[in-house]
Amino acid sequence: MFAEAKPFGERGFHWLKVHLANLYRFDKGSFDERVAFVMNHLDDIYDSAKNPLEGRHWWTKADDPWQCLATCMELCAALESEDPHAYMSTLPVHQDGTCNGLQHYAVLGGDGKGTAQVNLAATD
Repeated sequence: MFAEAKPFGERGFHWLKVHLANLYRFDKGSFDERVAFVMNHLDDIYDSAKNPLEGRHWWTKADDPWQCLATCMELCAALESEDPHAYMSTLPVHQDGTCNGLQHYAVLGGDGKGTAQVNLAATD
């Protein structure tokens, strides 16, 4: 956990949902599809967060169950707050790169085509 809490903001709240979908092995869809996956599983997510040991154990089927459980708890706490975008979070949200070395080369070389091929250009 990060020591200094920061508000999610709209983008951070979006990426928290993407992160949860990724943890649950739903990582091949678009970012919007991943957010929809999370929203479609809110009942399971709340069950995991509020009743992790006696509930349906949805979180235990994730690739990293403990990270999934922590993220379920964080998402539920944010959703239950007055403003989820203003929720102060200490949970790190992993952002994966694509071919990180090639990303550096593409940016340093000003290679527009290369940046698109290593996911540095805007997509969905």
